[in-house]
Amino acid sequence: MGGSASTQQRVLDVVLSFAEDDTLPDLLRHVVESACELVGAPHGALAVINGHRELTEFTARQDGQVHVTEGDPRSIGAADFLGAPVEVGGEAFGTLFLSGKAEFSDQDRAVVTALATAAGSAIEHLCRYERARRREVWLRAAAEVTKDLLMGTAGRDALYLVATTARRTARAESAALVLPDHNGDLVVEVTDGGAFDAEGMRVHREGTASYRVYESGRSECLAEGTVPAVPGPCVVVPLRVGDRTIGVLVVAKPRGEPGFDDPEPVEAFAAQAALVLEFTRARADTERLAVLEERDRIARDLHDLVIQRLFGLGLGLQGLTGSGAGHRLTGRISEFVEEVDRTIREIRRSIFSLQEPPAGSTSLRGQLLNAVHESARMLGFEPDVSLEGPLDSVVPDPLRPDLLATLREALANVVRHARARHVAVVVSVNRTMTRLELTVTDDGRGLPLADDPGGGPHRAGGLANMAARARRHHGDCAVDSVPGAGVRVTWFVPLELQEVTWR
Repeated sequence: MGGSASTQQRVLDVVLSFAEDDTLPDLLRHVVESACELVGAPHGALAVINGHRELTEFTARQDGQVHVTEGDPRSIGAADFLGAPVEVGGEAFGTLFLSGKAEFSDQDRAVVTALATAAGSAIEHLCRYERARRREVWLRAAAEVTKDLLMGTAGRDALYLVATTARRTARAESAALVLPDHNGDLVVEVTDGGAFDAEGMRVHREGTASYRVYESGRSECLAEGTVPAVPGPCVVVPLRVGDRTIGVLVVAKPRGEPGFDDPEPVEAFAAQAALVLEFTRARADTERLAVLEERDRIARDLHDLVIQRLFGLGLGLQGLTGSGAGHRLTGRISEFVEEVDRTIREIRRSIFSLQEPPAGSTSLRGQLLNAVHESARMLGFEPDVSLEGPLDSVVPDPLRPDLLATLREALANVVRHARARHVAVVVSVNRTMTRLELTVTDDGRGLPLADDPGGGPHRAGGLANMAARARRHHGDCAVDSVPGAGVRVTWFVPLELQEVTWR
C-alpha cells in the first residue's frame, strides 16, 4: 500500500484496533466508520451476503451516524462508489462501499482494500472465537444437566430440565422435546417458553422437520417462518444414544433474531442429555425391578411359609375338636380356627397388594383382584385366585373390559345360584402368549337340568353374554356342570388375533 508513513501508521492502528471488538455488529460498524474517516468519505456501508448471494445485513454510515438498515449500497444516495470485497476463509462475506467524495484516489483504493482484507481476517478470528465460546457455553450446560440428572431428577422433570436448559443456553424464546410414543409416532412431550403450546400434540409424519431429523439423524437449521408453529428461526437436533435416535430437541429464537448457523454445539448438548436421560431411565427401571423382586420375595415367603404354618395350625386345632374335649373348649377352639382363617385371608390380601405395581394406574392384575375382592363380600368367603403369565404385558386394552365383565358375571352367578363354599379363579396366559383363559370353578349345586325351571332366564342370559364377549374377540366360552357338584366356566380368547399393545 502506497501513501505517506502517517497514513500507513493510521491504517495499521485501525487494523490492530479491530481485535478489540467482541461482537460482529460492533466490528462491522468499526470497519465502516474507520474506512470513512481514513478516506474522508461521508457515506459508507458494508453489505453482508449469504451463500445464496442474498443481502443479510447492511451496516451504513450517513450524516456521521453508523447504523444497520435494510437495502443496498445505492440507498446511501451518491453516484461515485469505491468498493472492496470482504472475504472470510476464502469465501465472499460481503462488500465494503464508500461514496460521497468528489474523487477517490489510488491511495484511497489501497486503504479501502487493506481495510477490507484486515476486516475479513478480523471477522474470521471473531467467528472462530464466537464458535469456541458458544461450544464452551453448551458444554457447561451439558455438564450442569448431567449433574442434576445424576443427582436424582427423573421422569418428566428430567425432560423439562433438558428443554429449559437448552432454551436458556441458546437465549432462545422456546424449546421442546419431541419423543416417539408406544406406536412410534412423534409427540411433543414437553415444552418450555412462549412459542410452543402443544404438549401432547402429535407431529405430522409428512413434510415436518422433526420427522426428517428423527429418521435421518441429521440436524437442520431452519429460517424464520419455516416451521408453522414457530415464528422465528429454529434448530432441530437429534437426541442420539449410540446409533439410536430417541427423539429430537427443537430450539427456537424470536422473530427477527439471527438464525442458528452452527448446530454442532446444540448437537453435543443434545447427545449428552440423551445419554444421561437413557441412563437415568435404565437406572429407574433397575430400581423398580429390584423393588418388585423384593416384593415378590416377600409375597412368596408369606405364601410358602407363613400361610402354610397357619394352615397347619388350623388343621391341628380342628383335630382337637373331635378328641373328646368339652363343649365349651370345642367352641373356643372353633373360634381360634376362624381367627386363623381370617388371618390367612388378610395375608393373602397383603400378597395381592405386594404383587401390584408400586405406583401409577391399576394394572390388569389389580383390576382382576379388585373384582374378586368385591365378590368376597357377597360370597361370605375369599375365593382362591391364581394369575399366571404376563397378563399386564400382552392382554390388549380392548380385550380387558370384556375379561373383567365376564369374571364379574361368573362370580355373580355363583353368588345368586350356587350356594358354594369354595370358588377358584384362574386367569392365565400360556407360555407361547397365544391364549388368554379365565376359569371360574365352584363346588355349589351345579346348573339345573334342561327341564328344571329353577334356573330362570337370567342364568341363561348371563352365560350367553359371557359367550358373546368371547366370540367378539374370536374366542369362546364353555360351561361344565355336574348337578350337586359345582360348575366350571372356561372363557378363552386367542391372543394372536388381537391387536396387542406392548407396555
